[in-house]
Amino acid sequence: MQRLNPVSYEDPAARRNTVSAKALVELREAILTTRVKPGEGLSETGCATALGISRTPVREAFARLFEEGLIEIASPKGTCVSLIDMNRVREAIFVRSTLESAVVAAATDVPSDEVLDELEMFIWQQERAAEKQDMTGLHQADMRFHSALMRVLGMPTAWTALQHVTADMIRVQFLVGLRPDHVEHILREHRAILASPRKGAFSEAAALLKDHISNVNYDQDALQAGHGEYFRREGRL
Repeated sequence: MQRLNPVSYEDPAARRNTVSAKALVELREAILTTRVKPGEGLSETGCATALGISRTPVREAFARLFEEGLIEIASPKGTCVSLIDMNRVREAIFVRSTLESAVVAAATDVPSDEVLDELEMFIWQQERAAEKQDMTGLHQADMRFHSALMRVLGMPTAWTALQHVTADMIRVQFLVGLRPDHVEHILREHRAILASPRKGAFSEAAALLKDHISNVNYDQDALQAGHGEYFRREGRL
């Protein structure tokens, strides 16, 4: 388990909670970014060694990850990373496209240029990450763009709620990887989405955002051929 980053902490008095929280964050990120692959076995001892901590915070992190559907504890292989369920991917696309577009459609006040320039910066960060072939950086900037859009329109909790349904969608994105045509398409759509609120055209922005999320096109045949072992057999997009 050498693909996990060691956990560090500064305040000894807060050691337990801090280490447990950081262990959860690191394990979740390793799973979502597919550094730890779907179906791969996990052990408390191996993860604890890789993270440089005791088994107790790892056990607590495992319990949370099980609740989130990211690991299976009672599988025939023991504890392992859950396989990707394409039905959950479809659900995530539906929930995200519906909720995010509804937030934009309900907006009435045009954000300031300063606030919209912050969103423009996240698009710039995506461009730089793509140039560096940094898939993690690209994904993080993409999520910052969407979360900031919800925040500046007064609905930050909407983005928080979405985090509970998007795990398998994120994992598929990392398996698809950095296709230049796909990345450029995403950036064009982000620019178009951002241009509409600048002129107060929230209905237009909502329609663009809904299409942007709904039209995610994963090549199922290519995914199954290249990564079939990572998917549940009944999961078809």
